[in-house]
Amino acid sequence: MSTGFPISAHHGGGVIALIVVGLMALLGVLFAWLGTRSLPDADDIDGEAVDRPRSTRRITRRQDDRRFRFIRFALLLGCWIVLELIRWWLFTDGRAPSWWWERLLQNVSWAWCAAAPASIVGAVSLVLRKRTRPIDTGEWVDHLVCYRVVSRGLNQAALLDTVAAVRRAMTERPLFPYHIEVVVDHPVELIPDTDLTVHVVPKDYVTPNRSKYKARALHYSTEVSTMPPSAWVFHCDEESHVTVGLVGGIRDAVVEEEERAAEGEIPRIGQGTILYTKSLKEHPVLTLADSLRTGDDITRFAAQFRSGMMFCGMHGSFILCRSDIETRVSFDVGPEGSITEDAWWAYEQAAQGVGFRWVDGYLLEQSPENWKDFAKQRRRWYSGLWKVALYAPAATWARVALMIFLSAWLVSAIGGVYTFVNLFTGLETPLAAQICGGLVFSWYVTTYLTGLWLALRSMPPEIRPSRFHCALLYCAQVLMMPIFGSLEAAGVFMAIVSPETGFHVIKKSGSTGEGHADDGQNAPGGPDRIGSASASEELLEEPTGVLDGSPL
Repeated sequence: MSTGFPISAHHGGGVIALIVVGLMALLGVLFAWLGTRSLPDADDIDGEAVDRPRSTRRITRRQDDRRFRFIRFALLLGCWIVLELIRWWLFTDGRAPSWWWERLLQNVSWAWCAAAPASIVGAVSLVLRKRTRPIDTGEWVDHLVCYRVVSRGLNQAALLDTVAAVRRAMTERPLFPYHIEVVVDHPVELIPDTDLTVHVVPKDYVTPNRSKYKARALHYSTEVSTMPPSAWVFHCDEESHVTVGLVGGIRDAVVEEEERAAEGEIPRIGQGTILYTKSLKEHPVLTLADSLRTGDDITRFAAQFRSGMMFCGMHGSFILCRSDIETRVSFDVGPEGSITEDAWWAYEQAAQGVGFRWVDGYLLEQSPENWKDFAKQRRRWYSGLWKVALYAPAATWARVALMIFLSAWLVSAIGGVYTFVNLFTGLETPLAAQICGGLVFSWYVTTYLTGLWLALRSMPPEIRPSRFHCALLYCAQVLMMPIFGSLEAAGVFMAIVSPETGFHVIKKSGSTGEGHADDGQNAPGGPDRIGSASASEELLEEPTGVLDGSPL
């Protein structure tokens, strides 16, 4: 959603806007100081379900701890107060509209209120009770977990890193038996072992509903997989890195859901937090742009999954589901559902009475490497989610809720355009729109900074930036929000003007080890291979080869 500035302005407004973002940056520095004091080691993050005995474990605070929720609420309130003080002090001379188009432009200021529902849902996460963890956390359980990685197979370096990361995490924290399934379009050479199976989708394979892209590969994997119905499947993208803390989170979720199943209830589908720090050093700007996604995970998506319902979508990775529950709803979602097959599948599962839950731990992934991919990624999401809202076999209330969020995404992007234009027109903005817009903007500041805080907090000490560098990152995070908002809005406008007709695959390099200690360096079978073979940047709209020539 757009993240411009919801304030009125006169012809000197550009300078004043810089003052605003400067003060926001100072708040960011304060947040950095509060959030990075006494930073724990990466494996000591209490929110990652550490498996050491509680009597010997270093006590650290979870991301949903009361203290951190209070800091986030204080930051939200502080940002809003600063905006209101600046508006009261400097922006009281906005002029009344004189022409019909100026009155129309003034009414567009209400577009900022469209983002209020998403902000309210996210704010609910600040008042949810802290999750409790099982007393026996860290003990071995005899439940098989299958890590399923789906890829086109063109980025062998990334797949090597992903497999090695799983092996390293399971070696350091062997809490359950596991297996790795890699499903690819093109054959790949991975480090062989008894824990790995590679499925190559046949060139002539066609699903009954003629699904495409990743949905087609996922459906094929359910047909050829040898995993028993009682196994748990954890879905990853080709560049996903499983962390040792996530292993503990998976273990706890599996235990809790198996207990539910023993009581006759349906095991729920789980999802958690994804961090985007793997390319922070090489691509810092777009990594900062994705801080919004991490912040959204622990706010809006956390509220959704803690409620057990499905009303604002689901990621395509970090999905934990028992095999027999997964196959109750086919990934053969047809062409309409193949753009965002994950959300289509999740909404259909919800319609059949399956609930959802939160999973502790962090999965590491990579942000887009260029602006074009960033915008096209958002275009695919927006186009695909509208197809889900219109055509997926979901409950009416869930479809309506998704439509509201998608409409708000578009309208708030228009609000960002209004803010920029009004810096030069100097029209007065209605007081209610100013207050609502200020709260929404303050929420986005909080969400971006929270995402960055969590990402930096999870990095191991040897690669974590210094406090001075962290402060610079927090300042850049706030100062560049108008740019990030413009990129998010560009994806939405692209989806309106030229909707996604295929499945754009963003460029991804092999791991550089920037994101976390779990880089797979000590994986069984040999050292991790680091490379930078890139996935296809092109969008293939017509079938030309394996998997209908369609990118996964």
